[in-house]
Amino acid sequence: MTQTIWLPEMSTGSAAMDELHQDFFRTLVQAGSVTDKKFSAGYNALIAKAEQAFATEERWMEEIDSASLKAHREQHARILGALHHVHSKVMAGELATGRDVVERLLPQWFLFHMSTMDAALAMSMQTADAEAAHSMLTPSSDYVD
Repeated sequence: MTQTIWLPEMSTGSAAMDELHQDFFRTLVQAGSVTDKKFSAGYNALIAKAEQAFATEERWMEEIDSASLKAHREQHARILGALHHVHSKVMAGELATGRDVVERLLPQWFLFHMSTMDAALAMSMQTADAEAAHSMLTPSSDYVD
């Protein structure tokens, strides 16, 4: 596995996103550490966790009207497509292919995705939160003494 522990430098600065990533990362590590007999179930759990995490991120992007929603969603769709493609191989007993995805390819993609697209999303979320807080503190122009 490329990375077996969560490091502080993997943080995006968004507590909610970091929690989501850590949860996904735990599932990724678990899937890579199970015996061959349990690998198919671990791989299934990983796909379910990825679908859940990606849906959460996409909901966040929709809520802040993120300009990068389309590109970010496309990245999620591509990786899910690859995971589902390999799933059929895992179910047919080709565990080496599944293990390569879980132990090498997906961790590399995940670290890159977090440091690029997810870092940008975290920054956009923080900006949107700051703007919302500021607008709550700024008096409306409709205010009349």
